[in-house]
Amino acid sequence: MSITPVTGVLGAEIRDVRLADLAGSELETFRAALCEHEVVVVRDQFISPAHQSTFSRRLGPSGETPFVVTMPEHPDIIKVVKEADEGAAFNFGGAWHSDFSFQPEPPSFTILAAVDVPPWGGDTVFTSMTAALSALDAATRERLSSLTAVHTARDAYSRKMQPLHSGMRGMTIVCDDSANDEFRHPMVCRHPETGKNVLFFNRAYVRDIEGMTHDEAQALISFLHHHSTDARFTYRHRWLPGDVVIWDNRSTQHLAVNDYGGFRRELHRTTIAGSRPVAA
Repeated sequence: MSITPVTGVLGAEIRDVRLADLAGSELETFRAALCEHEVVVVRDQFISPAHQSTFSRRLGPSGETPFVVTMPEHPDIIKVVKEADEGAAFNFGGAWHSDFSFQPEPPSFTILAAVDVPPWGGDTVFTSMTAALSALDAATRERLSSLTAVHTARDAYSRKMQPLHSGMRGMTIVCDDSANDEFRHPMVCRHPETGKNVLFFNRAYVRDIEGMTHDEAQALISFLHHHSTDARFTYRHRWLPGDVVIWDNRSTQHLAVNDYGGFRRELHRTTIAGSRPVAA
């Protein structure tokens, strides 16, 4: 396989590989490249749901998928769909986030396969939380290393959010009171495979910071959000038919851009189980 970086910060395109056949030492090389570059793009795969499930399990067991109803025939796959006439509807993944960081053991990797993509629009933007942390001064990094973030899905999947999700026809999202649960993770974590320090933060699910007043926490959350999503840390992926994009959920955030009204967009998503984040 050939591995070509797509920015100077994160992301790589991997060629001369078929994901459905990836195994052995080649799979180990692929996984190492994924952890190093944080996002990898594999073109022209046109992978079936069955093959996507099989490949996902080679990277690890399937992650738990709360709130979002999966494909009946493939219970590990979320069908991410927005129909052409749903221009004003909620766009799934349309806020900066790290997948399911509110879980006690958030996913390690996420795999997204293009099924039906618009001729333009509908890009996905990724940001490196490794680079974002490294760009901070030493005093700020030291301060963040002592903090614990409170992750919760209450502002995404609690019952109050059901009317927002019910506006989508192509997906079924069932909100419930478990979204109010809180899980605490270190603000700065050590990546379990690369050993690098990463800022484990996203404004979608980090709603408080332990030991801070509400105003202090919100000020820091706002600062970290704007800092970590600065363009210098990002890669914007333009979807093409047959694309498969895989990212390291432990060291990135991402955002689905909602600018494709009038066009249909369908992608299939699987997540790989992770482990409890460990402080750096």
